[in-house]
Amino acid sequence: MQMKSVYDWNKYGLIALLLVLNAAFFALMAWVLPIRFEENDDVMMCLIANGLYSGSPDAHLVYINALYGQVLAWLYTWTRAVEWYTLSFAVLHVISMTVIDYTILRTRHNGYVKLIWLTFLYIMWVRIILSFQFTTTAGLVCLAGVLLLQREGWRNLLAGCGLVFVASLIRFHSAALVALLMMPVMVYQWKFNWRKYVPMVVLLALVVGARWANSQYYKAEDWQYYKQYNALRAKLNDNPNARSERVYDNLPNGVVRQDYDLLLRFTPDPEVMNLETLQAISRNVKEMPLSQKVLNVERLDKYAWIIVTLLLLMVLVDMSRPEKKMHFLMAGYALFVLGLLVLVSLDGFVKNRVFLCFVVPVVMAFYRLLPEVIGRKRLITMSGLMTVLCVLYVLQTAAVRNDDYYRRNVIWRAFQQPLVQTLPPDSRLATVGTWFGMQYMNPFQIKQLNTRKFALGWFTYIPFNKEICESFVDLMQDNMYIFVPADFQEATSMLNSVRQQIAFHYGIPSHIELYRRNGAYAIVRLRRTEDWAAMEDIYVPSVIEAEKKRRRNR
Repeated sequence: MQMKSVYDWNKYGLIALLLVLNAAFFALMAWVLPIRFEENDDVMMCLIANGLYSGSPDAHLVYINALYGQVLAWLYTWTRAVEWYTLSFAVLHVISMTVIDYTILRTRHNGYVKLIWLTFLYIMWVRIILSFQFTTTAGLVCLAGVLLLQREGWRNLLAGCGLVFVASLIRFHSAALVALLMMPVMVYQWKFNWRKYVPMVVLLALVVGARWANSQYYKAEDWQYYKQYNALRAKLNDNPNARSERVYDNLPNGVVRQDYDLLLRFTPDPEVMNLETLQAISRNVKEMPLSQKVLNVERLDKYAWIIVTLLLLMVLVDMSRPEKKMHFLMAGYALFVLGLLVLVSLDGFVKNRVFLCFVVPVVMAFYRLLPEVIGRKRLITMSGLMTVLCVLYVLQTAAVRNDDYYRRNVIWRAFQQPLVQTLPPDSRLATVGTWFGMQYMNPFQIKQLNTRKFALGWFTYIPFNKEICESFVDLMQDNMYIFVPADFQEATSMLNSVRQQIAFHYGIPSHIELYRRNGAYAIVRLRRTEDWAAMEDIYVPSVIEAEKKRRRNR
């Protein structure tokens, strides 16, 4: 009896098999790599959701829609035995990859083509799992949803809308990017069939409604202030133009260079760098001439080989389709994707997690546009290009994994974690700089953090910090500790900048008191003193004179 092709398999049996295989693959990769959050951002949102930061489970996750946060808060209220924040992402990963796999396997493309694309997707998934993150999770979920929307049947329509909606809750901008990159494929497939677009209008209305509901969740005055502040702070921290001498030379009155430097290093003084100050600085950054912004495009050079390979793959897809309208589509798509990259780079950094959300949907768009039958020569060329992409990301994954393995096992487990565990139960560990790598914790065990973490950076002015740290002076509280490298010049420089600003703005001299140290790191405290001689080593008068000179020059 002839064996049935994958296309003819029972769809429910295939889905069940893929779910099991993908769940096993995720678990294996999470154990082997091992899995960790890419940055502290997800750790801090997890701490809010599980209640370790705010005192009780809370839905104000800042970057993730409060509707999603409310579900997490309810789950944590029900039981804290499970790290629901991480588990929910893991489940969504498995579901999304199952959908993507199913979409590829149920097409009538050559089996070799399917194998090439599946290999690439699993290599990319390993890269995403290694640096687990809410942005890439939203991108993966949205891609799965869009692929379902392109299939026939009301079940696919409902499931696709549901996945896109959830993706928009997790990270709206990431979901929007993926949807934009897949939109030309959907328009090409649907053409002028208006019935296909009606559900998209409904879906868009749901997404807009969720955004409105999120804004209502933050309508309290203190949260409104924080949201405005954090939006401006993010634009400055993520904007290369904010580091221009033009901006430094036009700082608002009362703000010195050291204040602004600390803001760009994610350690602003809330009292000095307030909303009005950030608004003034932001206006100055926006006035940067286009001729200077264009220079930021050079930062895309780190992705040059990947971009070139994608463009060559795009040309190959175009050559595989004889239709004249396909030439216009691919030419427009090339300009569209390159334009997006350039546009983002003018006023921001194209971070690796954003680029991952760019590469995967673009490659899947190519798959959707490939003809079912491809000539032998073009198939060989396509295999070569896809192999290049696979090799580039295998090398990147290996480099990140090797660095992570050292940082997690040597730096985190051997030096950072034992040092932090010596803190008193009522202590608060403040972040001055980004040296304490909480992201190297097991993301399924964040709830086991035994020390109250206190953050500035994007937590500056968050209502959870109210009456805890409203200026740098509060860093000298008895229960406030600061984690720094033991022998690292930048740490001393940053701490001295903080001391300098406390002396300059508040007239309070201070000194650094060592709490405990090991071979690599130290925990210190800032202590108030009445002895101005303790400040002689950091030349506070020079700061005052520099500020006076700057104002005279203006």
